[in-house]
Amino acid sequence: MMLSEQAVEERSLALNRRTSVGTMKSLIPAVYFSLAVAVVAVIAARPSGPFVLVVTSPAAYAAGSMAVIDRADGAFVWAGSVPWMSVAYSQAPDFPERLLDAGALLVINHDLALGCLQGMNT
Repeated sequence: MMLSEQAVEERSLALNRRTSVGTMKSLIPAVYFSLAVAVVAVIAARPSGPFVLVVTSPAAYAAGSMAVIDRADGAFVWAGSVPWMSVAYSQAPDFPERLLDAGALLVINHDLALGCLQGMNT
C-alpha cells in the first residue's frame, strides 16, 4: 500500500504534535519542583530578627557597605572576605527596608552568612 505525499506529511505532523505534547508533559514536574524550591528559598532568605546579611555594590568596597548600614541607623557586626557583604544589627522592625532605601542591593536572613563563615575556616 502506497501512501500519498499528503498522507505521509499528515502522519509526520501528528507524530511531531504527540512528541511535543509528551515533552511538555515531562517538563511539568520539573517546573513544579523548581517553583517549590524557589518558594522555600524566598521564605528562608526573608530577613527576620535584628541581624541581617547586607549585600551592597562590589564597587563600593567596605566603606560603602558601612555607609549604607550607617544611613539605615544600624550597627556593623561582621564582614567576610568580600567587603560588600556584611552582617548588620538593629532592633528596628523596618531595618531591612531602611537598608534597601539607603542603597543596599539585597538584604537577607543573616543565617545565610554561615556559609561564608564556614568557607573562611577551611
